[in-house]
Amino acid sequence: MSSLTKYAAATLLAAGVSLATLAGAQAQDIAGSTLIVYTPNEEGMLNALIPVFEENSGVHVQLITAGTGELYSRIRSEAGNPQGDVMFGGGNAQAVANIDLWAEYTSPENDAMVPLGHNTTGAVTPYQADGSNLLVNTNLIESTGLQINGYADLLQPELKGRIAFGDPTASSSAFAQVTNMLKAMGGDYESDAGWDYVAALVKQLDGISIGSSTQVAQDVANGEYVVALTYEPLSQNFVLSGAPVQIVYPEEGAAFLPATMQVIAGGPNPDAAYAFIDFVISEQGQTIIATETAGRPLRDGVVKPGLPALTDIPTVEEDGVYVAEHRSEIVDRYRAILEANL
Repeated sequence: MSSLTKYAAATLLAAGVSLATLAGAQAQDIAGSTLIVYTPNEEGMLNALIPVFEENSGVHVQLITAGTGELYSRIRSEAGNPQGDVMFGGGNAQAVANIDLWAEYTSPENDAMVPLGHNTTGAVTPYQADGSNLLVNTNLIESTGLQINGYADLLQPELKGRIAFGDPTASSSAFAQVTNMLKAMGGDYESDAGWDYVAALVKQLDGISIGSSTQVAQDVANGEYVVALTYEPLSQNFVLSGAPVQIVYPEEGAAFLPATMQVIAGGPNPDAAYAFIDFVISEQGQTIIATETAGRPLRDGVVKPGLPALTDIPTVEEDGVYVAEHRSEIVDRYRAILEANL
């Protein structure tokens, strides 16, 4: 176990976190069982949380890691015979749009969360806020003489083919960037101004579409691209690693959206899945997210050091209900723009 994980575990044990606390949601003893977790989350998040949950619950966690879109496809293909227990990660809109995949569960910790962190569907549990941002390679941007302060700056001709972006038809973080830019550049999700900007950005990408959210940021850190359209926790991990990168919150406004976790309907170990949900949004789990990972916790009273307060960042408000209801239409429209530029 890493020293970081040992520290987190010791903190939890000192706080009196016991198997009974973690297992309060389930009717049977879960110690010795295996929990299968599907996750697109980065290693920093997983290494901080998973060993602590294992040590205090006696549950062995088996991780299946891939992009959000790939995992959703896998869960849907397995719906007749579910192989996983928890989907840990991905955006709220995508989770709500696929709500038929999830078992109903509301944690007893739910009332302790801030409003953005409330489970309002009975199945989708937010655990941290992910903000869309730009990640700029400071070495490359200095050599170009350009300035990047927001979305509009990405249309500078010198940046054509030098912007890293994922696939919004499959990646929840890339999709969140599209809805963010629609709201920031057009005021809503249907305006011509917003979609005109998206079309102009796709031309700037010059055919670039990177399959992994982590790879999007990694390629900028490695100097393959000048700037990435990505999200805050992943970006902060690269900042903390010492990579020559800087987070830029678009001056037109960044949307902060909940990352969520769900119990997979019909999964083999629901009791351990409930305990895992409870643990991640407990005071101890949220403190680990705040202090040992790059994420912003959503539990009331748990603060995040090292990042600007949300009140100091230009923001736009996402209409989560609209996005969930119109996700397929937004994806189809983006796909049509992409195909027109091939």
